[in-house]
Amino acid sequence: MSAYTPFRRRTAFTLIELLVVIAIIAILIGLLLPAVQKVRDAASRMTCQNKMKQVALAMHNYHSQQDRFPMGLEVPALNGSCPAQSSPTDDARTPWSVAILPYLEQQNLYDQFNTTAKFAINREFLPSTPATQQAAQNSIVAQFQCPLDTKIKSQPNTSYMPVAGGGSPTGCDCVATNTPQFILYRNGITFINSRVKISMIGDGSSNTYLLGETKYQVADRRQSDNAEKRGLWSGGAYLRADWRYYANMAAAVEPINQPARTGGDYTMGTIRDNEAIVGRTFGSFHTGGCNMAFGDGSIRFLRSSLDINSHRAMGGINDGLVVGDAQ
Repeated sequence: MSAYTPFRRRTAFTLIELLVVIAIIAILIGLLLPAVQKVRDAASRMTCQNKMKQVALAMHNYHSQQDRFPMGLEVPALNGSCPAQSSPTDDARTPWSVAILPYLEQQNLYDQFNTTAKFAINREFLPSTPATQQAAQNSIVAQFQCPLDTKIKSQPNTSYMPVAGGGSPTGCDCVATNTPQFILYRNGITFINSRVKISMIGDGSSNTYLLGETKYQVADRRQSDNAEKRGLWSGGAYLRADWRYYANMAAAVEPINQPARTGGDYTMGTIRDNEAIVGRTFGSFHTGGCNMAFGDGSIRFLRSSLDINSHRAMGGINDGLVVGDAQ
């Protein structure tokens, strides 16, 4: 009697089943991608906040040693005043970013600078700026760079600028003659020839900006031309009768991430557009706002929708406004 061998049917996916599985996987990926992106954004924002925290602590450690916050930029010829219309100066000395290097464990880099010599304003170096000073200013300091701002990783730029002040763009006494949008604010914690102490912050250190995140630069760093005019993390300021603006300081004047210009983005605008806005606003590549450090050393993420009057008031040290609209 022969043994009976039952027929064994092979199982496999049908085309319809395969398409259903692929569709389910696509849906899951679509659902997961936003969550993954949010995690990555949060991680980048936290890394940026940690960097800003270190810079803010360095400024506080400087204060502990010198009994004041670092000057935004030292210009001996001004003697604490605004540039006279008839006598512009290029006598820019040690900027805030160089002054705090020893407190960022960058003593070796600090020692390369001659703090009694002129500092270049930008990469179009002044003839009187020593070659060794130029080389040191061209150093890339990762501590000053936001991880999301990939365009400056190989450039001597900064993503963080101290807040020289804030307020309405009218009524300031440090305005250029031919270009009134170029204003040098000096009602904040760190500005030209500033000597501000914590005790002088009438609004309270927790209600006043110390440092802000920026994606704006003098001479757009994303353009291929005019490279020599681009800003430096250790740059100074233009102090002429007709043009006056910071190279690595800013004030709270325009909305966060929303410079007042119709039909364009200043981060991709013309050279003059960027020069006009660089000292007047803060912004970042983080979604929805930017990080700001306050006078007490805390770091907060402020939304782009922050009330403009609140934003401007927090730039000054004696505006009588408390912090609001912070995440």
